Amino acid sequence: MDITTTSQALASSEKRLLTLFALFAGAFFYLPGLLGSYGFFIDELYYAACAAHPALGYVDHPPLAPWLLAVVRALLGDSLWAIRLLPALMGALSVTMTMLLARRLGAGPFGQALAGGALIAGSIMQLMFGTFSMNTFSPLIWLGCCWILLEIEARNEPRLWLAFGALAGIGLLNKHTIVLLAFALGLALVLTPARRHLAGKWLWAGAGLALLIASPNLIWQMAHDWPSIEFYRNANLYKNLETPPHMVAMFQVLTMNLGTLPIWLAGLYFFLRARQAKPWRHLGVIFVVLFLLLMASRSSRPDRITAIYPLLFAAGGMWLERITRKRNWARWALALFLIINGLVFLPIGTPILPPDALATYVAKLGVVPKIESGEGKTSAIPQWYADRTGWEELVVDVKEAVASLSPSERAKAAIFAPSYGQAGALQLLGKEADLPPVHSAHNTYFLWGPPAEPITAAVVIGDRKDHLDALFEEVTLFSTHHCTYCMRWRDEMPIWVVRRPIGDLASVSIPTKLGTQSSETGQ
Repeated sequence: MDITTTSQALASSEKRLLTLFALFAGAFFYLPGLLGSYGFFIDELYYAACAAHPALGYVDHPPLAPWLLAVVRALLGDSLWAIRLLPALMGALSVTMTMLLARRLGAGPFGQALAGGALIAGSIMQLMFGTFSMNTFSPLIWLGCCWILLEIEARNEPRLWLAFGALAGIGLLNKHTIVLLAFALGLALVLTPARRHLAGKWLWAGAGLALLIASPNLIWQMAHDWPSIEFYRNANLYKNLETPPHMVAMFQVLTMNLGTLPIWLAGLYFFLRARQAKPWRHLGVIFVVLFLLLMASRSSRPDRITAIYPLLFAAGGMWLERITRKRNWARWALALFLIINGLVFLPIGTPILPPDALATYVAKLGVVPKIESGEGKTSAIPQWYADRTGWEELVVDVKEAVASLSPSERAKAAIFAPSYGQAGALQLLGKEADLPPVHSAHNTYFLWGPPAEPITAAVVIGDRKDHLDALFEEVTLFSTHHCTYCMRWRDEMPIWVVRRPIGDLASVSIPTKLGTQSSETGQ
């Protein structure tokens, strides 16, 4: 099949276009989250704690993201500006690769711009590249894997399965759910002429290489009795909200932004139906399998298959450019539809409105989906913004409680937090306050354990008095923490000052179920 090759020199206009989109994307993903009314996201606080405890694995995620964050912290520090830099860079690179893939498929400037613009406009993409998490790296990794699959057929070069395996192995070190891509690929190969690769040695060599690269985390999981499996099981049972299949599909359309719908549908049509894409039918089938799996799972989390969309954006940009070659009005209509929807839904994925204005805006739009189960998982603003509020106030409240301890008590004190959010906030944002060591029983904090040395007093966030009475001789309610726009489970949380322990401190502030209070980590 003849397609434009990347070895051909980029025209100067295309270079300028790529540069413009990359710079705009980087600034767009980076600056609003730093200049607005919101602070660290709950998962960023946890990743900072994980980065301070380098390991081959963690209860709810593989080690790559904390490793990278540890490098960032060592070089640039702990500020919001430093921690958000890498996500913005990944966003700019993802936009660039999407546009280059569109060009690889034969797109000119319009098709490339449409592909890059679709990725920038996606609300969920803005969230992924606006905060630090495993999701920051997934689109780039998945897009690289899909590009390699395309090149295997375009070049008739099965040895490229080794490159696919290497990148998939890195993907496994980043986020376990890349196994969904592997499963979808396996089924897509069986259902299409690309099944011939199943009889060759290179695909299996690539699979072996992927497992070899991911083996450090697999060994860690085995040594710790597979904690991530327990986490995922409990998350499905107690955290994720069961959602009807049609609502799962609707969430995909809305979170990817309605303006991108014609683009990714065109990309899907290209891979499934276009004569020129016959060698790549399996790429279209991969998306269909992933979409059906998501609907069958009835998962409320729309981010599960987000990383596959850049592939469709690239193909859709090329295909729409081709079929509108003599219809400039159609090109203008596509561009305007994307821009208008991008502007309408901009506050959903990009923090440009303060909480009070955002609460009013999302109420009028009717787009405050509840994506996790539990009465406390509600707020007047979307969860991905609610979990960026209240952390500084918590540090102030806990600091005041610690100050009520005598100097001798503070010397042998500890702080117990109910989730990785509070624990991470106190460690990262309270490092200048000279707080006692912070402990929690939530997720990987559980493995880091209770205090190693005996304590005489502690500050406990949350928990119940009857529980604490069994663990300490003296239990005093010091204050109640309030946060206006945070998730309700964090509001009106008691802060206790306790003295003279008599029980097992490992049981202080244990969440009801492992993973029930997490936001998006490990998912």
